[in-house]
Amino acid sequence: MSVHEIQPVDSKQHMLNPTDIFLVAAHEDKNGQKTFAEAAKKSHVSPERILYSALIQEYSLKALIRIREGNTLYTIAAVGDRVGLVRIYDGDTDTNYTENISQFILASKKIGFDYLTILPTEPKSVTSLKLFAENTKLEGVKTHFDKDNTVFTINTGRQKG
Repeated sequence: MSVHEIQPVDSKQHMLNPTDIFLVAAHEDKNGQKTFAEAAKKSHVSPERILYSALIQEYSLKALIRIREGNTLYTIAAVGDRVGLVRIYDGDTDTNYTENISQFILASKKIGFDYLTILPTEPKSVTSLKLFAENTKLEGVKTHFDKDNTVFTINTGRQKG
């Protein structure tokens, strides 16, 4: 994937390999690039390149649970009883991304997570998460968005059984 081709890819037409998903995620994450701007300047590389490397390192942590939906990757760090801290690495189109988030939340619930905290939350994620909350048929789902800290929390509802 060249610099000119770095853009979200419709997973219904083409599945990206994970390294390409990280390329797209780093390219699209302008806030993340700002975070690494000073380090990039000192290292004489682009903030996008440092962010790309950081995303791969983060995703590689052995303690994380990894889930893939379309061209979107997710990690969950179990931080308590049935509580997970989520990071999203997105390389999919907006339409598919909304569907991917819904599938991810269902998968998270099935593997036993009742509460998910997603950080940092990009505007695209907030929109998709709100759409999920409005349209879900899952009983007991509650969501909250902390705009000041860009944190989105989801109570998936207590798992039955």
